[in-house]
Amino acid sequence: MKRKLKLGKVGVLLMAALFFMSSCDSDDDKKWTATVDPVLTLSADKIHSKPGRTFTIEGRIEDEVGIKSISLKIDEWYLDKVIELNKDDAIIKAYDLNYSFLIPESAEDKEFEIDVAVTNLGGLITSKTLKVFMDGDFVDPVLQVSSPVDGLTIEPTEETPLDLLCTISDDRQLGYLIVEEENLNFYDSISFVGMGVSLYDYAQTVMLPAEKQSYHFNFTVADSAGLLVTTMRTVEASFVYQKMYLADVETDAELVSDLFGVPMLIETTGSNTFVAEYYSAAANTEVKFIPQTSSFDPHCFGIDPSNSEKLIDSREALPIILPEVGYYRINIDVNELTFSVEKFVPDYWFFESKTEFPDDDDYINSTWVGELGIVGKGFPEYPDQNWSTGNPVTFDRDPDNLYRFTKTLDMEGTVEMIFQPQHPWGWWPDPFWRFDRSVDPEMTVLKGGNNVTMEVPSRIRYTITFDSYLNRAKAVKVD
Repeated sequence: MKRKLKLGKVGVLLMAALFFMSSCDSDDDKKWTATVDPVLTLSADKIHSKPGRTFTIEGRIEDEVGIKSISLKIDEWYLDKVIELNKDDAIIKAYDLNYSFLIPESAEDKEFEIDVAVTNLGGLITSKTLKVFMDGDFVDPVLQVSSPVDGLTIEPTEETPLDLLCTISDDRQLGYLIVEEENLNFYDSISFVGMGVSLYDYAQTVMLPAEKQSYHFNFTVADSAGLLVTTMRTVEASFVYQKMYLADVETDAELVSDLFGVPMLIETTGSNTFVAEYYSAAANTEVKFIPQTSSFDPHCFGIDPSNSEKLIDSREALPIILPEVGYYRINIDVNELTFSVEKFVPDYWFFESKTEFPDDDDYINSTWVGELGIVGKGFPEYPDQNWSTGNPVTFDRDPDNLYRFTKTLDMEGTVEMIFQPQHPWGWWPDPFWRFDRSVDPEMTVLKGGNNVTMEVPSRIRYTITFDSYLNRAKAVKVD
C-alpha cells in the first residue's frame, strides 16, 4: 500500500515538472538559430526638416527567422523608442516601419543622426543611420505673371508682339523657370542652380502670327528644394471674344484678391453679344465689362464719356450704374458698342428647408432637408466640418432675397467645398450645388459639377456669396 502511494507521488511530480517545462517554452526562452542578419531598408537615409515639424521614419524590415524588436534612438531629442514585435507567441518576418516624431522647437540648425536598429529572434542586429538636416524648405516659390493677362483677346489683323513678363521669388533659393507655348513652338528655360538667386524678373517677347489661334502660355517655377508653382495664361487671337465678365470692383487688385468668382462670368448670346443677369445688393452699384479676368487692360467696356448711350472700349470708360437694389438684365454688343438695362423679378423656385418633424424617423428618412450650408474641409473655425452633412457651415440667408446666401469664415490649407443641405443622419439630401470646375470656378452647377479644391497657403478670412437663381458664387477676401 505504501509502495503504491510512493509511485503515485512520483507520477504527480513528474507531470508537474513536464508542465512547468512546457509552460516556460515561450519564444523568449527558445534558442533561435539565425545565420543571416535581418534586412533593414529605409525609404530615405536623409530627411530635410525644421524645428517644430513632424517627420516620419519609414522603411521595410524582413527576417527569415523572425523580427524581435526595432530601436529608434537619438539622445539630443530624448528619443529612445523600442518597438517590440515578439509578442503573444507571434512570429513576424516582415514589417513596414512608419514612425512619426515631432522635432523639438529648440533643435539646433545642424545635422542630426538617428540610430535605427533591428534585432531578430536569433539575436543578430542590423543598424543604419538616418541623417536629419534642419534646412527643410516647405514654402512654395512665388510666381507673379504681369503679362499677358489671362483671357487676353487680340485681333489678328497683323503679326503682333506679345510681352511675357513675370517676377519669381523664393524665401531660400530659386531652382529654375520654364515658359512654354505649344502652338508657337516656344520654350524658354532658365536654371538658377548653384547661383543663390532668390528674386528674378523675367522678360521676353514673342510674335503672334496674323491668324486665328488660341495660345496657352505655361509658366513653371521651382525652388532649390523642388517645390513647384505653375500657372497658365490664355491668349485668344480672334475677332470674337470667347468670354465676357461683369466687374463690380474698381481695381486690378480687387480682380485677383478673391479665391474665386470675381469678375462674374456672363452669358454669350452671339458673336460679341452678351447678356448679364446680376443682383445689385446696394443702390447705385457700378459695373463694367471685361473679357479678361485679372485686369481692366487691355479691354474694358463701359459707357462712353462723350456719349452716354454708347459703350467704349477703354479703361477710362464710365461704369453702368444700377440705381436700385434688385435683379438687372444688361445686354451688350461690343461690335456695335450698344447696351440696354432692365430691372426684373425672377420667377424661379428657391431653396426651402424641410425640418418640421425632427423626431419622426420616417420623415427624416424620406423628406428631411436641413438648412443650406458649406460642406467640405479647410475651415479652421469649424474643426468638425470634414465633409459632414450633419454639421455644415450654415449660410446666412438674405431675408430680402431668398435666392441669396452668405457666410464669412476663415480658410487655410487644402480647401474643398460644395453647397449642401444639412441632414441629422449625415445623408446627402437634394438639392446640392457643386461647381463647373475644381480650381477657379466660374459658376455653380445644380445637382452636378465638381467639388472646389483650392490651396490657401495661410489663414485668410473670406466672405462667400451664393446666388441660387444666378448660379454664381464668389469668395472675396475680408480686409
